[in-house]
Amino acid sequence: LARLIGTDAVAALAYFQFIQDPMLVARLGFRGELGYELMVPAAEGSALRRKLREEGRSRGLRECSWAAADSLRIESGYVLFDREIDGRANPRELGLERLVASQRHRFAESKSLVGLKISDSPRRDDLPLAQVTSECFSPTFGKTIALAFTQADVTPGSSVRLADGRLAHVANLPFYDPERCRPRCTPV
Repeated sequence: LARLIGTDAVAALAYFQFIQDPMLVARLGFRGELGYELMVPAAEGSALRRKLREEGRSRGLRECSWAAADSLRIESGYVLFDREIDGRANPRELGLERLVASQRHRFAESKSLVGLKISDSPRRDDLPLAQVTSECFSPTFGKTIALAFTQADVTPGSSVRLADGRLAHVANLPFYDPERCRPRCTPV
């Protein structure tokens, strides 16, 4: 990216900011990693992809799929519209109450968004039910992880059952690097 828009432009771009020269470049933090979102008209997308591949080849740049970006998002415990944010959970249940401007409003908490490490253990019907909203195989952990809603009193370390019969263990969110100290890529 620095080869395309300049090292100074990339280095100066802080989280939740963007520049438009020659394309819209933003650091929205969607994946919870040091990364950038590039936006161009659809007709220019293929040319940009080719340019990025050419410029990044010598630095080991490789293409990845949506599944790779989604696994980073889930490992970071980040919520997504139409998955976790669908109008049926309030900010407290989503773990986002700190983002509400007015603290005068108190939100009820009948359920809670949790992280899950999914197990191959046999089903147990005596456990609380968890409703999975996002799921992926995590290369970091070598197992399937998920974001899910469960009853509000379920704590990390507890076991829950999934609607499809699998067993899962509640994990702390984010799954990876809770202090956000270890970006998996190198800054410019």
